[in-house]
Amino acid sequence: MKDVRLLLVEDDPLLGESLHEALSKKGYQTRLAASGAEALSACSDESFDLVLQDVRLPDADGLDVLGHILTKQPRCQALVMTGQATVEMAVRAMKLGAFDFITKPFPVDVLMLKLERLLEYRSLEKQLALLTGSSAACARFVTRSPAMRSVLDTIAIAAASEASILLCGESGTGKELLAETIHSGSRRADGPLVKVNCAAIPETLIEAELFGVEKGAYTGADRSRPGYLEAACGGTLFLDEVGELSLPVQAKLLRVLEERISTRVGGVTPRNLDFRLVCATNRDLRGMIASGLFREDLFYRLNVICLTVPPLRERCEDIPLLIAHFIDCHAREAQRITLAPDALDALRRLPYPGNVRELSNIIEHLSLLYPDQTIHERHLPIISAADPHLGTQFEKFTIGMPLKTATAEFERRYIDTVLNAAGGQKGRAATILGISRKALWERLREQGTQDEE
Repeated sequence: MKDVRLLLVEDDPLLGESLHEALSKKGYQTRLAASGAEALSACSDESFDLVLQDVRLPDADGLDVLGHILTKQPRCQALVMTGQATVEMAVRAMKLGAFDFITKPFPVDVLMLKLERLLEYRSLEKQLALLTGSSAACARFVTRSPAMRSVLDTIAIAAASEASILLCGESGTGKELLAETIHSGSRRADGPLVKVNCAAIPETLIEAELFGVEKGAYTGADRSRPGYLEAACGGTLFLDEVGELSLPVQAKLLRVLEERISTRVGGVTPRNLDFRLVCATNRDLRGMIASGLFREDLFYRLNVICLTVPPLRERCEDIPLLIAHFIDCHAREAQRITLAPDALDALRRLPYPGNVRELSNIIEHLSLLYPDQTIHERHLPIISAADPHLGTQFEKFTIGMPLKTATAEFERRYIDTVLNAAGGQKGRAATILGISRKALWERLREQGTQDEE
């Protein structure tokens, strides 16, 4: 089924044969070793993709054997079996490079699920290796989402044209990166790519910044200077957040697009312009047209080719691959973090209001704080990721309340926020709060929010 070679190291003959049969039925090419010596001999004879390793062996410490196996075959992934899981054993196994462990006795279905997750992680590592070995241009987009692939396929065709392109979508979805891709794939790739964030320029300055200004046009204009439109000649002009332009500036931009000439603020001489226009917005321009906030004629000038970039929550299949990509991007001097299964599952469940940018920030945060470590769910900055408004909601206290009352109110609100972020799971919330589940239960009871169990 999978063409996966698996080494099963188990000294119990009944359990060993039972697991060997179950794994073989699932399509794993399984070799059984009943001792440490047999396991090391098997690794000398052939290479394996996976090792299912028992901790207790008749002739050796199972984890010592695992260490030798992973040293000989560093690309092999390991799952540890144990009858008595302890924190010390788990930490030691993870440091050796084990992906996860499973406690005996266990249902075969649980084992198969863990092996599937291990194989998925192994696949992500392979795809990351391909990405890092490819050209920078190809590695810029990490996706297997059909919706995102459709956007990229359209861009590959549209980039060669001179048509204006409008990129729509939420913040953080990669619209600026797409604009760069359009420019690099166009006939203007050797020309400038001028990026303008319309929302970052004050309304009183945006006209002069875009169209240029002549000396003496207004107080402070002590010299003539070109605007962004002139600077983009021969290349591409990227107007980000184009929906933030005022109506007068929209009118002037429309005239430029229709006549391909522009006059600087305070000037009388028209100048010929030759640039390709790409715009982006996270706003509903059609709704703004209906409200009189955006010119309909300008919209149709910008909207020759319109592409909607899907948010990350609609391309969940990309999350594990993006995680692997960002781990590599943010690694410091080869000190790459490793995600444990619980952390990977938690990252998959987040809503990502900040989209790909938010995921990148989370991985960068983890890479800076925990270099060369295995990341578990407790390490994740899950509150800030799940609730972007955290930090502002605690500011609304009634001035004059006693400090003790204010402190209790803060604690109540914070616990409620953590519980919401943890999906109501008290065990998970207690881990984030750094207290025991019992302590959390007692606080909730004191606050009168604990249901009777």
